[in-house]
Amino acid sequence: MGDVLCCTPTIRALRRAFPQAYIAALVVRYSQDAITGNPDLDEVFIYEKAKHRPDRSRAVSLFKQFQVELSLRKKRFDLVIGLRSSFSWSEAWLVYMTGAPFRLGYDPGEGRNRKFAFFYNLRVSDAPDRHEVERALHLVRSIGVEAAATPLTVSIPQEDKDVVNYFLAEKAIDEQRLIGFHLSSRLPANRWSPEKFADLAIRLIRGDGKVVVLTWGPGDENRAEEMHRRVGAGVYSFPTPHFKRLGAVQERCRVFVSPDGGAMHFATAVGTPTVGLFGKTNPQYWGPWGNGHVAFRKGGEADLITVDEVYRAVHQIIQKPSVNGFVKSRRSGENRSPEI
Repeated sequence: MGDVLCCTPTIRALRRAFPQAYIAALVVRYSQDAITGNPDLDEVFIYEKAKHRPDRSRAVSLFKQFQVELSLRKKRFDLVIGLRSSFSWSEAWLVYMTGAPFRLGYDPGEGRNRKFAFFYNLRVSDAPDRHEVERALHLVRSIGVEAAATPLTVSIPQEDKDVVNYFLAEKAIDEQRLIGFHLSSRLPANRWSPEKFADLAIRLIRGDGKVVVLTWGPGDENRAEEMHRRVGAGVYSFPTPHFKRLGAVQERCRVFVSPDGGAMHFATAVGTPTVGLFGKTNPQYWGPWGNGHVAFRKGGEADLITVDEVYRAVHQIIQKPSVNGFVKSRRSGENRSPEI
């Protein structure tokens, strides 16, 4: 999810460079919420991996991928780009199978993947030692596209916004007092404990008069319940069946606190000041993108980050005049590396 969102400034750069072109994206089904509805795209193609299917069937997955590839070949693309910042033979193969005469991506270098280098015929040797957004932009700069470091882009349907409107009205929540927490991360090293989330919530609710909305990913229902037991009044659960719904509630928050992952990138994409908690991954490359965010990392384990550190960061953000001023500054196109 984060990989796809970090490519959206590059997609915008391509649209600006080729305003009359037909531009499409191919993404795995799990990441489709990050790209569907993107205003810079004419179409989105979806494929799925076996590990994301309920039956885990590799045969069915490959057959469906083949059908998608046939559809792509019929489009007769002039240029296809593999936007990952490191060479992936499977991504390069998908690019190659489109039959496009120009195929752009990062060179595999020496090693076992060298035999797949021909999948790309426009190869860029080295990704810059910078954020993932900049690495994707570097690819298209190599073919002469002026690529500004714009904010991430995501489209949230009105129906999901309406659900959030009803939720806030029903609970009589003032969004200027609303702080969002996301409990889940795919990587154990990036997770912050429910105890620390609870301690942070208590300080914000009882000390600062804030309200906390709690979200989580599949499988973390018990962690959410544990936090509720510890905090009590002032924290509200908001189940999100998909990322679009998550983005709808994130954009109403004054600040969003999240471990590194798709939820964190979604929060930055909808324009909410974000505090990212990092363990294994490096915020230099994957930190919340744009102005006004904060990223913490300590010793390779997110749970080493203290409640005091996160509280101070949140408190500093909520003391600013309004979230609207923050969104305006982000959309000016002035981006910088995340604070660490």
